[in-house]
Amino acid sequence: MQGYSAMVEELDRQRAELTRIRAALSDLTSRATSHDRLVAVTVNARGLAVDISIEPAALRRYRAEQLSELLTTLVAEADRALDARRAELLAAAEVSEPDYRDVR
Repeated sequence: MQGYSAMVEELDRQRAELTRIRAALSDLTSRATSHDRLVAVTVNARGLAVDISIEPAALRRYRAEQLSELLTTLVAEADRALDARRAELLAAAEVSEPDYRDVR
């Protein structure tokens, strides 16, 4: 029965760890800023733009199609950074693989 108790405790620990990871992943955001700092985009955990900041000088510096391309590029950059952070969180997770000898 001691083996069973240890297995249940381990499952509880893993469930708590997964809950913590899920919360951390859902709270992630990432921000990318143009080289001239005139345009910035923040994306949420799903990769959706949740904030776009455009300084008035950007409207004078960029034509509409340039600004559109820059925004698309910044969203992609922020999303890539988010992917990297997501991978770091998952790599640091303390969830062990099941040992199938314990499942008998």
